[in-house]
Amino acid sequence: MHLLTSTQLSREELLLLFEQAKTLQESKTIPQTMTGKILGTIFLEPSTRTRLSFETAMLRLGGQIISIPNAESSSLNKGETLEDTGRMISSFADIIAIRTPEKGQVAKFSTHSSVPVINAGDGTGEHPTQHLLDFYTIWKNRGTLDGLTLGLMGDNKNSRVLRGMAKMATVFDIKLIFISPDELQPDEEVLSYLKKKGREYHQVTNIGEVIDQLDVLEINRVRHEYFEDKQRALEIGKQFILNTETVRKGKAELIVLDPLPRINTVQTDVDDLPQAKYFEAVENGVFVRMALMNQLMQR
Repeated sequence: MHLLTSTQLSREELLLLFEQAKTLQESKTIPQTMTGKILGTIFLEPSTRTRLSFETAMLRLGGQIISIPNAESSSLNKGETLEDTGRMISSFADIIAIRTPEKGQVAKFSTHSSVPVINAGDGTGEHPTQHLLDFYTIWKNRGTLDGLTLGLMGDNKNSRVLRGMAKMATVFDIKLIFISPDELQPDEEVLSYLKKKGREYHQVTNIGEVIDQLDVLEINRVRHEYFEDKQRALEIGKQFILNTETVRKGKAELIVLDPLPRINTVQTDVDDLPQAKYFEAVENGVFVRMALMNQLMQR
C-alpha cells in the first residue's frame, strides 16, 4: 500500500494512526520494528523538516537510510524516467518517501515501485504526512477533531498543505473557513470535493472577520513561485502575517499551526504564546511518520 493522497485514509484509520503515534511518543523504549529495513528518501525539491523527520523516524525505529537529497544528484538529471527510478530504488529500499516538484509525479513514480511509497509533497498536489501531523497535533491538544472550526489562511489556491487539510478534514465534523484574497481562494477541485462530502465551508478575505470563531488556524505562505508578478505575491503575503494582537483576539484555546518555513506567515512574537503549536507539530511529526511507516510495512 502507498500513501499518495490526503483522502485515502478513513476516520477510523486516522484515529488508529494517532493512537499509535501517541503510544510511540509516550514510550520510554521505542520498539525497533525497522531493524534490517531501509528507507529511501528521494527529495527532488528542497526540504528541511520533512526529509529530516522521515529519516529521524526511521533511525529511531532501528532502520537505515539511503537518500537522494536533490534532483541534481540523481539519474533523473540525465533524463531517466520516474517510472524507471521507482523500479530501481525499490530494489534497494523497503519503503520510500519522495518529494517531487510537479503534481502527480509521486503517483507516477509509485506505479513501478514494488515497495510502499509515501508522498512527501508533489508540487501543488498533496502532502499527506503534513496533514497527518497537523491533525494529530490538534487531536492531541483538544482530545477530539469533531465540533471544531478550522481556518485555512494564505494561498488556498496553490498550497498543497491548505488544500489537503481541507480534504482530510471532511472525515470529521469540522467547519472550514478559507481566508485568502479572492485570487487565492480554493479552486473548483477542492470546493467540489467539499460539496460532494456535504461539508460546510465559508470564504472570507480578512482574518479579523473570523478570528473569534476559530478553534484552529493553519497558515501557509503565498506561493510566489506560481506568480508571474513576484512583487504582487509579496504584497499579498504581507496582508496575511499573524501577530500577537490578532491571536489575542481569538479564543484562549486557539491552536495556531504553520507547516513552515514562515515566510510572511507568523511573527516571532507569537512563538511564546500558548496558542502557538507549530514547533510542537514538528516534533509530533516524527512519531506520526514512525506510526505510518509501521502500518505500511505491516500491510
